[in-house]
Amino acid sequence: MHLSRIGSIRFILAALLWLCAIPAFAADSFPSRPITLVITQGPGSGSDVLGRLIANYLGPLLGQTVIVENRAGAAGIIGHQSVMRAAPDGYTLVFTSTAALLMVPLMNPNAKYAMSDFVAAAPVMRAPFAVLVANTPGAPKTINELIAALRAKPQNFASSGIGAMTHLGSELLLRRAGAQATHVPYKGSGAAFNDLMGGQVLFTTDSLTASMALIRGGKLRALAVTGATRAASLPDVPTLAEAGLPGIEIAVTGGLFAPKGTPHDVIEKIAAATTKVLQSPEVQKRFAAVETDPLIVSNEAFVDILRKEATVWEPLVRQLDIKVD
Repeated sequence: MHLSRIGSIRFILAALLWLCAIPAFAADSFPSRPITLVITQGPGSGSDVLGRLIANYLGPLLGQTVIVENRAGAAGIIGHQSVMRAAPDGYTLVFTSTAALLMVPLMNPNAKYAMSDFVAAAPVMRAPFAVLVANTPGAPKTINELIAALRAKPQNFASSGIGAMTHLGSELLLRRAGAQATHVPYKGSGAAFNDLMGGQVLFTTDSLTASMALIRGGKLRALAVTGATRAASLPDVPTLAEAGLPGIEIAVTGGLFAPKGTPHDVIEKIAAATTKVLQSPEVQKRFAAVETDPLIVSNEAFVDILRKEATVWEPLVRQLDIKVD
């Protein structure tokens, strides 16, 4: 064989080896430019506050700026679709949670996305709810009193909107309790709380994040919290299980997701850095201030939690036949 031909073969082999090494090199160098974190709610919302907190701490750990981009509208559809269509390279993430990820695609035919269109990049949070009534002498003092009042005569309950977790949480509670009430949707928790305190509705199920200031101010009374354990900020308030309604957990579970097909090595880097963020005492203090628990589990466990929640919420949405545009 001529030396020139041997040289050519060696060159081709070297080139092939170099080409094969490119994906590994690309993954190892991630991130080499800023990352965009899409928030599907507007500035000042709970998701925005937590998303910006995570972004501020995540950037230095990854060695790149994490830019927060609010893409609100259509109950999160706009933000989810934009990330679903983005390149699966780890440079575009969405901060999303239970309702927008699992329920909106069932309720709105325009969503055109599902959880399977994304890959979990990092768990972030879990925020429990509470069953709330007005803090007035005539309002129920316990869950059993609330159920008795609902069975005694027609009553109304409030939510922050049709299909919201505040709506579905109360519907789940009513079904497990064998009681009925008329749903009155409002545009946000603030409006719902105003009518709850004014006596126009009997109860609501809402997050501690939204309601804690009014609970501490003596305007609202929490009959039970909806997590597996009592809330640290409300140690005297029982869980639903302790109050006689076991098997019900109502909470918002959220985290970072990337487009389907994002390399596993990239996902691992994002997950590891996010775990470090959540372990920071300062971040944990900030989470506690907004009544939210850091969710420090593996991505596999995170997805398992969401899938388990889907088995509860998806049948309920179908039973209620909720359709929103």
